[in-house]
Amino acid sequence: MDSPDLFETLDYRAWLRARYAELKASNPAFSYRYFARKAGLGSPSYLKLVMDGERNLRTDTAHRFAKALGLDAQETRYFVALVAYNQAATTADRTRHYEALCRIPRFRRARGLEKQQHDYYSRWYCVVIRELVARRDFQEDSRWIAAQLRPRVSPAKVEEALRILLDLGLLARDGDGRLVQSDALVTTGRSVDALAVRRFHHDMMALGSAALDDVPKYEREVGGVTFRLSPAQLRRLKDRLYDLRQELLQLDGADDDNPHAVYHFGFQLVPLTHLEETS
Repeated sequence: MDSPDLFETLDYRAWLRARYAELKASNPAFSYRYFARKAGLGSPSYLKLVMDGERNLRTDTAHRFAKALGLDAQETRYFVALVAYNQAATTADRTRHYEALCRIPRFRRARGLEKQQHDYYSRWYCVVIRELVARRDFQEDSRWIAAQLRPRVSPAKVEEALRILLDLGLLARDGDGRLVQSDALVTTGRSVDALAVRRFHHDMMALGSAALDDVPKYEREVGGVTFRLSPAQLRRLKDRLYDLRQELLQLDGADDDNPHAVYHFGFQLVPLTHLEETS
């Protein structure tokens, strides 16, 4: 039995379970108690509690785990960063720890495409620039592009975004060498809950909040309603909102030849109370 490559995983508990099973299969004497002695732990059940999600690891304990598992220096650095990533409580902290993982060369080699996808969604202007490319007045000039964005970003960030879009294949060059969208639509689908997508929504909600003060009312529409929903109604409403998203993706300003502003349509449906449990 072989445990998965450490650099291929983003779940340190799952990797620990697989690694323990591998070591146990190759050496029947390898037990929770044996591991606790090697790691200098007081509790023989500590490893099991961590694998089952009942205990977290501190940084010093993560280093002890790495030593007991025979990890080399780069594997140890990755394992400790992975523990911090998995146990982070906020999107901002998870993003910071994910970026620490990305600085480890063996992770970049193992999960290069995933890192590029993370870069795409964690930079809100990548999504906007991809839409700008489809405008008939588009100019492949980083200063021109930067001037279109609200809020404005630097030309250097625009150039970085263009590289990301080309590397991911979301932009391509036509026969005349001009930038074009490679596919008409991009969607994360119904079930994606990736860190970068959450970061994207955080950023977009922050931009929406700022727009209340910075964007004239005739250019925006912000509203809301507070109401009660049963679990069945919530499921139906989520399905309807998903269908609306798909409908909006088909609009894409295709009904005339005028330049179009790039908009982000966001809606929030979040619980403001706990659901009362019934017996």
